[in-house]
Amino acid sequence: MIKKSVVNNLDSILGKENYVLENQQLESFAVDGINPEVVVFPETIEQVSEIMKLASKESLSVIPIGSGTKSSLGNKPDRSDIILSTKNLNRIIEHGASDLVATTECGISLSGFQKELNKKNQFLALDPPHINQGATIGGIIASNDSGPLRLRYGTAREFLIGIKVVKADGSIFKGGSKVVKNVAGYDLPKLYVGSLGTLGIIVEATFRLYPVPEYSETYVASFSSLEKCQDSVLKLLDSDLVLTSLELLNPDLAGRISDGNNFDIDEGSYSLLVGIKNVEKAVRDQIDTVKTICDENSGSGFLVNSEKESQLWDSVRDFPQESIKTTSIVCKSGVLVTQIPKLLDSIQRLSNEYSVKIYISTRAGNGISLISIEGSADSVKPAIENLRNFLSSIGGNLILQQASPEMKEGFDVWGDIGSGLGIMKRIKANYDPDNILNPGRFI
Repeated sequence: MIKKSVVNNLDSILGKENYVLENQQLESFAVDGINPEVVVFPETIEQVSEIMKLASKESLSVIPIGSGTKSSLGNKPDRSDIILSTKNLNRIIEHGASDLVATTECGISLSGFQKELNKKNQFLALDPPHINQGATIGGIIASNDSGPLRLRYGTAREFLIGIKVVKADGSIFKGGSKVVKNVAGYDLPKLYVGSLGTLGIIVEATFRLYPVPEYSETYVASFSSLEKCQDSVLKLLDSDLVLTSLELLNPDLAGRISDGNNFDIDEGSYSLLVGIKNVEKAVRDQIDTVKTICDENSGSGFLVNSEKESQLWDSVRDFPQESIKTTSIVCKSGVLVTQIPKLLDSIQRLSNEYSVKIYISTRAGNGISLISIEGSADSVKPAIENLRNFLSSIGGNLILQQASPEMKEGFDVWGDIGSGLGIMKRIKANYDPDNILNPGRFI
């Protein structure tokens, strides 16, 4: 039970209308089944600072959230005293359209941010899942989440040029700048990318932007053999083509996405989605080359553009939550591009061996895969352990991205972090010596 003195302090910092103490409301903010003692909704960065000063003084744990779309990521928290929602920190501070730079508070949704940028025919080149569910700028930075556009543009690390963070003790850190050409000193903003709210609460960010591409087309090719599909992938990557996105779907997922979008994808085939955005002539010329490469490997395909193309990539981006409407276990893996066939062969073997249904969407240009596994807990858990061991043997990795609290019990969500773990722990101890920010969820 949170102390009355703490509540009185929250009154003076926020006012009664900006925090929640009622049990029924607190349940909706539970993280892995653990209810917070209080949920706060600061409206200014200064209020965030005062809340963190209070939490530090009272040794209260703080879990920052935006829209809550990443709440399942990570281990179960050790404790949850305060959940700090950034949803009211949603103002765009500045949009320097002539410089292709914008600064925003981090509680704003990506979709809301893009809507404003689009008015100047610009966009932030990120397309992580949960956009339609309100994924926020702060949550995307903290989780380093990305989507199919990562092949062409990269991740938040490539766009983030300035940041403002409220640290565990309530002090406000500002790093980077509001100009793209900034080479002085350490690039501290990137330290917070992927930190999962364990080093500070990200409250403001400055990004480099891109003009909205003039035209877009996607070629969808189906292959009867994985070898021919992979050969096409390697030829595409070795070509002079400027690919925007390149996604490889296993037959089960290709079938589900095909049915959901009324496409005629060959049943039982591996499918390759090749997206290109540019000026219209460049796109059409490059798509012709894509078709030629796929044809050489007996890949039967069709062209998608306009609204149907957006619908297709939305399905891929939002896999598995929206595109196949599943509550399955979700994993994320990474391997070398040349090892993708081994991963897919292993997926098929495990599906047969453990009688589980496995859908996989692979970013064929960088080796990142999202894997959805459906089945009983007694089958899914050993299948994941087997897959993690196999990936480790070929130099890859696997994390448990979404699972029930029961599934996480006794299971290493992150796997072997490697030699960087010691450095990460020292950074955490320096930035949050009392371990009050997201304790237990990451390191």
